[in-house]
Amino acid sequence: MIVPQFRFVMLLAAGLAAFADMSAALAESDADRRVAQDPEIPVATLRQLCRSNSAGTSPEKEIDASAILQQQEKARAACDHLVDAAGLQGRDLAEALLDRADLNAPGEDQAYRSALADYGRAIAVAPGFADAYWRRGKANILYGRNLPAALKDVNEAIRLDASQAEFYVTRASISSWLGEPDAAFADLNQALSYDPRSVHALTNRGLFYLNEGDTARALTDFDAALQLSPSDSGLYSFRAAARREAGDHEGAKADEARMAELMFAEQ
Repeated sequence: MIVPQFRFVMLLAAGLAAFADMSAALAESDADRRVAQDPEIPVATLRQLCRSNSAGTSPEKEIDASAILQQQEKARAACDHLVDAAGLQGRDLAEALLDRADLNAPGEDQAYRSALADYGRAIAVAPGFADAYWRRGKANILYGRNLPAALKDVNEAIRLDASQAEFYVTRASISSWLGEPDAAFADLNQALSYDPRSVHALTNRGLFYLNEGDTARALTDFDAALQLSPSDSGLYSFRAAARREAGDHEGAKADEARMAELMFAEQ
């Protein structure tokens, strides 16, 4: 996404623009729902199903839209069973609520309101669970566009657990949207102090350096990010821009060619 001053790359749930063979998918998802609600299925299996399409995961590229819909329906049924019928309490219940919230958050109107209710309930049953505040904060950025609420949640997540690099990357994104690049830069450095291998932090800091005209440091960060994630087409685009700024036009062309190859493979 493009934000004031510079861009941030975050790990987001993929949105679905269209669904093929909707009626067939729904018919099969009804069967999936019955399977997910089977009382004989172990809780551990239900947890895996529930989490399979939450905001932290992405469907495999080769699966078509109708199959993705089936997976989502099966995941939602498993989440419903965990929340409503599995007798979970405390942290276990909170995790199931968060996974269900992540499934509903990309939706509109009632679906998003349901997600917010689940995030709030997760926080109520496990008030010291930093991840709950962070995940609600991300939803407020991505789907609610409520930056003050997002910042409040991420600040609370960091207060509860100051060692999670992704919390700082998320707050950096908020700060940039709010026109505070220096605060964003400080958070990216903090993220990398906890996790030097954070691709998100390296990429975003590289973009910061690029916008500041510091192409040498930008290239260092993009090189490090590509070492960790060599199949990320976006990273080649960013490094190409930095190489061109540095006068390395051949290197920029090579990166753009590699980006095109990867984008074609993703289709």
